[in-house]
Amino acid sequence: MAIPGLAELTDGEENISPTLFLLSGPPGIGKRDYCREFLEEGLSSGRRCIFLSSKITDKEKIDLFNMNEKKFNSLFVNPVLVNDSPSEKSLDGTLKRIISYLSDIRIGASLDQQSNVGTDDLDNIIYFVMDSLNHFCDIFEISSIRKFLAKLVLQLRKRKTIGVFTIDSPISADYQPIVSFCDGIMEMKFEESNDSLIRKIRLLSMAGHAMTKPTWIQFSIDKNGRFTFANDLLKCTLDGRVIQHHPVYYLDLPFHSEGCARTYRKFMSVFKDLDPKYEVLNYNFCFIDIVGLSNPELAVHRQKEKIVRLNEFISSCNSFRKVSDDLKIILPSGDGMAIGYENNPELPYKLSTELHGFLRKYNKRIQADSTIKVRIGLSSGPVFTVYDISNRLNVWGPGIVMARRVMDLGDSWHILLTENFAMQLRPLYEEYRNNIRLIGSYEIKHGEKINVYSAYCDDYGNPELPEKFKQIYTSP
Repeated sequence: MAIPGLAELTDGEENISPTLFLLSGPPGIGKRDYCREFLEEGLSSGRRCIFLSSKITDKEKIDLFNMNEKKFNSLFVNPVLVNDSPSEKSLDGTLKRIISYLSDIRIGASLDQQSNVGTDDLDNIIYFVMDSLNHFCDIFEISSIRKFLAKLVLQLRKRKTIGVFTIDSPISADYQPIVSFCDGIMEMKFEESNDSLIRKIRLLSMAGHAMTKPTWIQFSIDKNGRFTFANDLLKCTLDGRVIQHHPVYYLDLPFHSEGCARTYRKFMSVFKDLDPKYEVLNYNFCFIDIVGLSNPELAVHRQKEKIVRLNEFISSCNSFRKVSDDLKIILPSGDGMAIGYENNPELPYKLSTELHGFLRKYNKRIQADSTIKVRIGLSSGPVFTVYDISNRLNVWGPGIVMARRVMDLGDSWHILLTENFAMQLRPLYEEYRNNIRLIGSYEIKHGEKINVYSAYCDDYGNPELPEKFKQIYTSP
């Protein structure tokens, strides 16, 4: 039984005894891809597998492994989906499902023994993954997670289990009690090299082994999420990752494939003329910007960490994850993203308030340089379809432009609305009338003046007047 990269991490070991590993690393480094490769090794050898995640749905799980539960002996549980709303009961229900699954395995093993069916002891080993302890703690109370883990680990140790629990680094002091059960530790990290990031991993400890000198091993992840562990190898000019196969060259520059080289040529030359079929649509936009992300003093890996973390929080919001993909559009920007909803103008507003709740809870327990502060602009209006540089259909137009313009007027934690958007919301509920307030008029690009509203209360928003408005009111 092995974990990905075991031979490289241990100088030649091929099998390990049952161990519960804690895998730490910054967001976006590939912890989930590592876990997928680990589980796929178990699935391919016919072992029983348990995948526990509060982030992904059944459909995403099928896409992740390119198969479904009917095709292999596995259990997937998302506690968030066990009940109508996440609570301690959700964790209890999750634990019951896992215990039932483990009980079925014991019954099956007993029947095999009664039938005199010879079974290798290794065949009874369980492969287990709990994806992102951070995300669990963002949704559930830490005290509830501690009780859940204590019961879960007890059940796993009754079986021969090799497991991986992932957590983002740096690990907050609040999380120390919930990771103390692990008897193996792996770490991942980014390193900056020639304006690019490289990935490295090391094995700090493992049950039954004395790790006298843990060594950082470089690894890469291909476009299919497959890991390769290596030392200093040739890197692709396009994405900076290690080239694991025979390289393709263009102007003496190495690439993973002809596809990478072709993409590079498109970026370096004038793209072919396009003839888009324009279609006018009406969307309600939420434009989210991470404040201070472009600060040159902020390390590249820290910038990426914040973007990845923001994406995770947005994906956790009910107003995002419960809306079908064909009813919303997502447009990444340098310091955040714009999310457009086709119909309901309440959805961008609810997304803003939910996101503020997640971020404020997160910022209370994180280091100062890892805190995430956002400013948000809300607007609605027409957009039209265009083709981007990759020849993919995209949208642009007054709706998204105005959301960006009003967002630019805000500071940390401001949720600012254009007048047309505010007028759609304020008549709906008394809460909206009380919390959405006119703060004044501002002249934006091309001399256009717009009335701007600010949404705030004790739970979200910023009651302070934006600095740009203060300058207007204090100027002679």
